[in-house]
Amino acid sequence: MSFRIDPRLPLTGEVRRILAEEIGKALQHLDVARTRPEQGLHKCRKRLKSARALLRLVRSGDETFCATENQCYRNVAALLAGPREATALIETIDRLAAAFARESAAGAPDAV
Repeated sequence: MSFRIDPRLPLTGEVRRILAEEIGKALQHLDVARTRPEQGLHKCRKRLKSARALLRLVRSGDETFCATENQCYRNVAALLAGPREATALIETIDRLAAAFARESAAGAPDAV
Protein backbone atom coordinates (compact mmCIF):
# COMPACT_ATOMS: atom_id res chain seq x y z
CA MET A 1 0.00 0.00 0.00
CA SER A 2 1.68 3.13 -1.15
CA PHE A 3 0.43 6.63 -0.53
CA ARG A 4 0.21 9.08 -3.40
CA ILE A 5 0.59 12.71 -2.43
CA ASP A 6 0.01 15.39 -5.04
CA PRO A 7 2.86 17.90 -4.56
CA ARG A 8 0.72 20.68 -6.05
CA LEU A 9 -1.79 20.43 -3.19
CA PRO A 10 -1.36 21.38 0.48
CA LEU A 11 0.25 18.56 2.45
CA THR A 12 -2.29 18.75 5.28
CA GLY A 13 -5.17 18.22 2.89
CA GLU A 14 -3.41 15.33 1.18
CA VAL A 15 -2.66 13.63 4.50
CA ARG A 16 -6.26 14.01 5.63
CA ARG A 17 -7.48 12.64 2.29
CA ILE A 18 -5.24 9.60 2.56
CA LEU A 19 -6.27 9.01 6.18
CA ALA A 20 -9.93 9.20 5.17
CA GLU A 21 -9.31 6.65 2.41
CA GLU A 22 -7.46 4.29 4.76
CA ILE A 23 -10.13 4.53 7.45
CA GLY A 24 -12.85 4.05 4.84
CA LYS A 25 -11.14 0.88 3.65
CA ALA A 26 -10.68 -0.27 7.26
CA LEU A 27 -14.42 0.13 7.79
CA GLN A 28 -15.11 -1.89 4.65
CA HIS A 29 -12.92 -4.66 6.03
CA LEU A 30 -14.90 -4.57 9.27
CA ASP A 31 -18.05 -5.18 7.23
CA VAL A 32 -16.33 -8.18 5.65
CA ALA A 33 -15.39 -9.38 9.15
CA ARG A 34 -19.06 -10.01 9.89
CA THR A 35 -19.05 -12.94 7.49
CA ARG A 36 -15.32 -13.70 7.16
CA PRO A 37 -13.62 -12.59 10.37
CA GLU A 38 -10.33 -14.29 9.50
CA GLN A 39 -9.92 -11.93 6.54
CA GLY A 40 -11.74 -8.79 7.58
CA LEU A 41 -10.15 -8.31 11.00
CA HIS A 42 -6.64 -8.85 9.71
CA LYS A 43 -7.06 -6.45 6.79
CA CYS A 44 -8.71 -3.83 8.99
CA ARG A 45 -5.77 -3.92 11.41
CA LYS A 46 -3.35 -3.60 8.47
CA ARG A 47 -5.17 -0.46 7.28
CA LEU A 48 -5.00 1.02 10.77
CA LYS A 49 -1.29 0.23 10.86
CA SER A 50 -0.84 2.04 7.53
CA ALA A 51 -2.72 5.07 8.80
CA ARG A 52 -0.54 5.18 11.91
CA ALA A 53 2.60 4.90 9.76
CA LEU A 54 1.48 7.90 7.71
CA LEU A 55 0.90 9.87 10.90
CA ARG A 56 4.44 9.09 12.03
CA LEU A 57 5.80 10.37 8.72
CA VAL A 58 4.10 13.74 9.04
CA ARG A 59 4.09 14.01 12.84
CA SER A 60 6.26 17.14 12.95
CA GLY A 61 3.75 19.09 10.87
CA ASP A 62 0.92 18.94 13.41
CA GLU A 63 1.93 17.03 16.53
CA THR A 64 -1.39 17.47 18.35
CA PHE A 65 -3.47 16.17 15.44
CA CYS A 66 -1.09 13.26 14.82
CA ALA A 67 -0.96 12.27 18.49
CA THR A 68 -4.75 12.34 18.82
CA GLU A 69 -5.36 10.38 15.64
CA ASN A 70 -2.59 7.89 16.44
CA GLN A 71 -4.06 7.21 19.87
CA CYS A 72 -7.51 6.69 18.36
CA TYR A 73 -6.29 4.22 15.73
CA ARG A 74 -4.11 2.43 18.29
CA ASN A 75 -7.11 1.99 20.61
CA VAL A 76 -9.29 0.61 17.83
CA ALA A 77 -6.55 -1.79 16.73
CA ALA A 78 -6.17 -2.95 20.34
CA LEU A 79 -9.90 -3.68 20.52
CA LEU A 80 -9.59 -5.82 17.41
CA ALA A 81 -6.48 -7.67 18.60
CA GLY A 82 -8.30 -10.25 20.74
CA PRO A 83 -10.86 -11.27 18.11
CA ARG A 84 -8.13 -11.31 15.44
CA GLU A 85 -5.94 -13.56 17.56
CA ALA A 86 -8.87 -15.91 18.18
CA THR A 87 -9.65 -16.19 14.47
CA ALA A 88 -5.97 -16.76 13.70
CA LEU A 89 -5.84 -19.59 16.25
CA ILE A 90 -8.96 -21.20 14.78
CA GLU A 91 -7.52 -20.86 11.29
CA THR A 92 -4.26 -22.48 12.43
CA ILE A 93 -6.05 -25.39 14.09
CA ASP A 94 -8.16 -25.92 10.97
CA ARG A 95 -5.02 -26.01 8.81
CA LEU A 96 -3.27 -28.41 11.15
CA ALA A 97 -6.32 -30.68 11.27
CA ALA A 98 -6.44 -30.72 7.46
CA ALA A 99 -2.71 -31.36 7.15
CA PHE A 100 -2.83 -34.18 9.69
CA ALA A 101 -6.27 -35.58 8.90
CA ARG A 102 -5.28 -39.17 9.61
CA GLU A 103 -3.75 -38.29 12.96
CA SER A 104 -6.70 -36.10 13.91
CA ALA A 105 -9.12 -38.92 13.01
CA ALA A 106 -7.22 -41.09 15.49
CA GLY A 107 -8.00 -38.57 18.23
CA ALA A 108 -4.55 -37.08 18.76
CA PRO A 109 -5.69 -33.40 18.71
CA ASP A 110 -8.42 -34.21 21.23
CA ALA A 111 -5.72 -34.82 23.82
CA VAL A 112 -4.57 -31.25 23.35
